[in-house]
Amino acid sequence: MKRYLLPALLCLMSAQLFAQTAADVLRYSYLRPGGTGRFLAVSGAMGALGADFGTLSTNPAGLALFRSDELTVTPGLKFAHTDATLPGGSTTGEDRSTFGFDNVGLVFNTSPRASRWKTFNVGIGFNRQSNFNQAIYYQGSAGGSIMNGFFDEANSVFTGGGSEQDLYPFGSGLAWQANAIYFSGNDLSYDFAGFENATVDRSHTLTSYGSMNEMLISFAGNYDEKLMVGLTVGVPFVNYRLEGEYIESDPGGALDGNVPYFDRLSYTELLRTEGIGVNLKLGVIYKVNQMIRLGAAFHTPTSLGLTDSYSNTFQYAYEDGGGKYDGDVIFSPDGTTDYKLRTPWRAIASGGFILNKHGFIGVDVEWVDYGANRYNLNANGPSNESEVYERELNREIQLAYKQAMNIRVGGELALDDFRLRAGVNLNGKPEEGADGFNTAFTLGAGVRGESFFLDLGYRRNTGDGSVQPYAGAPLVTTDNTASDIVLTLGFKF
Repeated sequence: MKRYLLPALLCLMSAQLFAQTAADVLRYSYLRPGGTGRFLAVSGAMGALGADFGTLSTNPAGLALFRSDELTVTPGLKFAHTDATLPGGSTTGEDRSTFGFDNVGLVFNTSPRASRWKTFNVGIGFNRQSNFNQAIYYQGSAGGSIMNGFFDEANSVFTGGGSEQDLYPFGSGLAWQANAIYFSGNDLSYDFAGFENATVDRSHTLTSYGSMNEMLISFAGNYDEKLMVGLTVGVPFVNYRLEGEYIESDPGGALDGNVPYFDRLSYTELLRTEGIGVNLKLGVIYKVNQMIRLGAAFHTPTSLGLTDSYSNTFQYAYEDGGGKYDGDVIFSPDGTTDYKLRTPWRAIASGGFILNKHGFIGVDVEWVDYGANRYNLNANGPSNESEVYERELNREIQLAYKQAMNIRVGGELALDDFRLRAGVNLNGKPEEGADGFNTAFTLGAGVRGESFFLDLGYRRNTGDGSVQPYAGAPLVTTDNTASDIVLTLGFKF
């Protein structure tokens, strides 16, 4: 997956003037919400049950069911394993682990006197919405080269009357400076001319870092122990970094290999994305009776303001009659792009069933249209070029992604002060034409006292995805597994 489990195509080596791609939108809209250990252990299926800080990110009406002030702190460990397979090659696995906090929350409880409003509560804190940490590596042999795209781009510039100053500084311009593209007489050429589909060895390393955490300010009231209403102002903070290195080499060497003169190339990319956004979440819970509760919530689109900072390097080694040239590392300039992204609406319907004092069962069904993601590339001033690309990009998003249902089911068994929990999360695949779900299973346990509680949660996500280092390259398939272990320390006062 492009975000955590690469649900979409990742095009690292895009030679576009703009760094944004259609696949990028899933990083910020295909969510794997975290929160407290209890929330995680029941797969987040608490939209109609509440009284847990994790629900402030799904149905804020659950805040109204708190009966005391409460503080929660949730550290966690993340483990990601990715198996990547190049067509016709072997499978290579990579692991990455990280430590962080899934939740910090503080709830203030009030009970108005002589009123049918039984509680009016305020919550402030944050819940993790996405974890971007992952590592991918593959190697093998295949036909074609990244140089084909660089040459076509350079040839278009020169035949159009341009010069080397007009070459794209993050792609063909680097290849030109490294002497990978050159003039042979009056004709522009490169070593792969006539050998465009020659077989070369290749390897690709991708490592991503960061997360999206949402700061929450929530308000909720309990009317006559029947109707709970709530509002959350969500402020997500994005911190994402991608480091990649793509390498090609001639299996037979520069003089006796499949491509005369060519020996080896290395192309790297560093991308850093930072930003902040805002959204609103509205929710209600209705107590049908002591056993049954129904809930509904609506999330407005999140408006994100993002900044991409990026740079590349390129190195090209070759050998000719004059000897072997290892090539200097060519550095691109530092690039920066500011833009906005609007993610889709979300609607959630929930049911909760209280099993006397023995526990509960919760069900959440969430609807989201991933094709409704929209870029705004003219946030800091319009230009004809950015407007054209923005329309093309948003049209591509509409065609690539679809509406999907996310289903969360979970339950808790109460054994005096001890709790056992389990759940399943079915996230509908967002790609147009893709059927089925990406699945997560959850488990957990907890201890509840009068003023202190401890909740352990475990989640295991599985899914598949793909990686393509440049347009026309063989599509690399990935099988992805991510495990989360979180521990909530809670205090009531």
